[in-house]
Amino acid sequence: MSGCTDEQPRRVRGDAPHHLLLLVVTCAAAVGTAAASGSGCPADQAAALLRLRRSFQRPELSLPSWRARTDCCRWEGVTCGAAAPGRGGAVVVTALDLGGRGLRSRAGLGLDGGSLFRLATLRRLSLAGNDFGGADLPAAGFERLAELTHLNLSGAGFAGPVPAGIGALRNLVSLDLSDNNQGYSDDGSVIALSGPIPEFLAEFQHLTVLQLSNNDFNGSLPRSIFQLPRLRVLDVSSNADLAGSLPVLPAGSSLEVLNLKETSFSGQIPTSIGNLKHLKTLDISGTNGSGGIPASIGGLASLSFLDLSSSGFQIGELPAAIGRLQSLSTLRLTGCGISGEIPSSFANLTRLTELDLSRNNISGQITFFSKESFLNLKSLQLCCNSLSGPVPSFIFSLPQVEFISLMSNNLAGPLPEFSSPSPFLQSIYLDYNQLNGSIPMSFFELTGLQTLDLSRNSLTGAVKLSSFWKLTNLSNLCLSANKLTVIVDDEHVSSSSASLPQINALGLACCNMTKIPSILSFNKIQGPIPIPVSPQFLDYSNNLFSSVPQYLMERVSSPFFLNLANNTLHGAIPPMLCNASNLQFLDISYNNFSGHVPSCLVDGHLTILKMRQNRLEGRLPDDIKGRCVSQTIDFNGNQIEGELPRSLSNCSNLEVFDVGNNNFSGLFPSWIMKLPNLRVLVLRSNRFSGAVDKIPIESDQNRTDFLSLQIIDLASNNFSGTLDPRWFEKLRAMRMATTSSTNKNDAPLALENNLSGKLYRDTVVVTYKGTPTTVSKILVAFAVIDFSGNAFAGAIPASIGRLASLRGLNLSGNALAGAIPPELGGLRQLESLDLSSNRLEGRIPEALVSLTSLAWLNLSGNRLEGSVPQGGQFLTFTNASFQGNPGLCGKPLSRRCDGGGGSDTGGAPASEHGRSSEDTIVMFCLAGSGYGLGFAVAILFQLACRGQKMERLLGLRLCMGRSER
Repeated sequence: MSGCTDEQPRRVRGDAPHHLLLLVVTCAAAVGTAAASGSGCPADQAAALLRLRRSFQRPELSLPSWRARTDCCRWEGVTCGAAAPGRGGAVVVTALDLGGRGLRSRAGLGLDGGSLFRLATLRRLSLAGNDFGGADLPAAGFERLAELTHLNLSGAGFAGPVPAGIGALRNLVSLDLSDNNQGYSDDGSVIALSGPIPEFLAEFQHLTVLQLSNNDFNGSLPRSIFQLPRLRVLDVSSNADLAGSLPVLPAGSSLEVLNLKETSFSGQIPTSIGNLKHLKTLDISGTNGSGGIPASIGGLASLSFLDLSSSGFQIGELPAAIGRLQSLSTLRLTGCGISGEIPSSFANLTRLTELDLSRNNISGQITFFSKESFLNLKSLQLCCNSLSGPVPSFIFSLPQVEFISLMSNNLAGPLPEFSSPSPFLQSIYLDYNQLNGSIPMSFFELTGLQTLDLSRNSLTGAVKLSSFWKLTNLSNLCLSANKLTVIVDDEHVSSSSASLPQINALGLACCNMTKIPSILSFNKIQGPIPIPVSPQFLDYSNNLFSSVPQYLMERVSSPFFLNLANNTLHGAIPPMLCNASNLQFLDISYNNFSGHVPSCLVDGHLTILKMRQNRLEGRLPDDIKGRCVSQTIDFNGNQIEGELPRSLSNCSNLEVFDVGNNNFSGLFPSWIMKLPNLRVLVLRSNRFSGAVDKIPIESDQNRTDFLSLQIIDLASNNFSGTLDPRWFEKLRAMRMATTSSTNKNDAPLALENNLSGKLYRDTVVVTYKGTPTTVSKILVAFAVIDFSGNAFAGAIPASIGRLASLRGLNLSGNALAGAIPPELGGLRQLESLDLSSNRLEGRIPEALVSLTSLAWLNLSGNRLEGSVPQGGQFLTFTNASFQGNPGLCGKPLSRRCDGGGGSDTGGAPASEHGRSSEDTIVMFCLAGSGYGLGFAVAILFQLACRGQKMERLLGLRLCMGRSER
């Protein structure tokens, strides 16, 4: 305050300027009005919500803002509004939407003291998509929520009958109890709502939506429900024991959706179905219907979805009235006893996207429509009928068609060539007909084709197998039982195997072939594995083989490659594999092998050893003395336990070591740091514990600690302690940066080898951008660190910012504290950053805006504050990246920053703002409530003082007395 005389302070205290006095009085009046109107969350309702929060498991992850002494009207899922007339106009909780938040509770809605039912002012309530573990809905309590208009308990794992208390909710507009059938609990009981559907639902005169599908309801659906005047949606589908029949349907009905699918409904469709003038969806499939389709159905001008499949209906000849349903987009009449020809009026159904008339007795030729009629058609299913004549060529040119099935008919004649092949056509089934002639060349222009089945016809001519390999999306090809000659041209396979489609099923029986195709994997071959003489590459992966023949080793005389992954092999690992001295590559992943890992496979001659996702158990052998697996050990996804044996340090050439998702325990294996070629280390989801920062850090620059490491995954263990900055300085491979001119496609690959002439690339699964991702091409300059789900504490080391090739960094779910180091802005290759669920505080560094490659960011669940940086990739992130930080403001968050942008300009000199003598007043009004209600008003102002600037801070506290509730 130097430079000011005593005159100015006396003026402020005794004779305030008019504008300052008016400002203080106005703010005080506003505060008083807010107190008098009862704004903010009522204390009793906040307490009830906090009690409800305690009934959930780990609520801090899903409901981070639900904290005591904060306004519950600002909590996730909570909406406040004016109370109903008669409640004094106070602000109350009117809606609670906790749908899809991943909440888990075994307390149901009653065992927490009925806190939910204390929110008597609720008008909307949703608990959908959570997990209540099969808890019964409470018998009493819902009657206290008399103001409810919308109740959604769908997909939440509730069981038992619908409680009588719901019958008191006479204001309900929408009731959704669907999708609670979630299988069986641990004690064998069904998790589903059950019992009869209550009669009181027919008394809800305001009801427009009633969703009861996918439960275990039984008895008979009350017929009076169909008389509700405002009901638009009635869905009771997938209740197998729910009976009933359609009554006389009232004129003037509002029904738009009627879904009785997969129930025990029986009887005929009444002629009064024509009264449902607003009906858009009618699904009676999978029921016990009878009779045919009444002609009155043709009057349903709004009907877009009709499914009567497999319901016992015996339609006979299709009524021409169906052709009047010009809004129809889906028509399914599978197994409905249809006979005769398809009426020509079907050509009027120009909006059809799906037509399924399969498994009937339809006859005649396919002449009921033209290309111009079905321009929107995506799926055409006419299989298993008695159709005859040729296949119309234009069906393969329909612009939107994806699926065509004409199998099991009497179609005859050659398949014609066609123009403008559909780019979306994925599946063609023409098997079991009487087609002849050659395969049209037009078929090889169907670039989106995945399945082609031409088997069991009389097709002739020669066709090269390589012609089909041009269809790069093809996965299922069946040409069996024709008169074709299939030419197996293996030169295509050997020259460009990388471009081959991934064939899952290949049917070439009776095709006059002179040799077997080289593709062996991805079939459905069963039984023992066939072994040729002197094999080099045996790839039997992705089949159904169940045993390895005993004579395998007798036929092997040179180095070979054996891939048995993803079969049904079981039992102990065959001892004969220990004697396979020529075996270089062994992959038995994704089988059912059990027992211990034989030491001979680890301490031996293999280059690659992959055993992931089996049932192996026990401890790893600790007697490795000399030779060892030289590149890859992958035991991920088994039940192996104990400490990692120190003798594995003898595997000096190891590049990949993946033992994630087992039961290993003990401290971090510091000896593994000495493996000079190790590029991938995965220890995630085990029981390791202790401090990682206790690893010896020596001054000897010649040490090879983690010299080559690119990927390290320690997630979901019990590691603790702080992260030593020197630890990350050891990661030399991660400090390599690619030049800006480097093309990713031209960058060198790590973990790529030529095994006796066969190219092999290691793969690794990393959590990347929040999702488990399989990385099959690991660039030399590609690095990922995942330390999530542990108990690391302390600060994030700034030295991480020097790991220039880092693409993914995940430190979430720890107890890290302090500020986010701005040095992370140096990670120019970073694409995924997850620091969520820690105790980080302070501002988000502006330096992170420079991360131009950052595609995924999660900073939620911390204590960060200030404005969210604006610019760069931050403009692409959503609210989810920052939620659970009450102190953050600015876009994309809904909370605005004070001063418009969150920057603190209160202390800037007047000249910086282009002002000289104008007064500047910045006001902050802070309100809080409790047993006593207090308001703090802080006014920062600048006043001219005899030609000099004077800054003065005036704090004014207005105590409004106690607030009674």
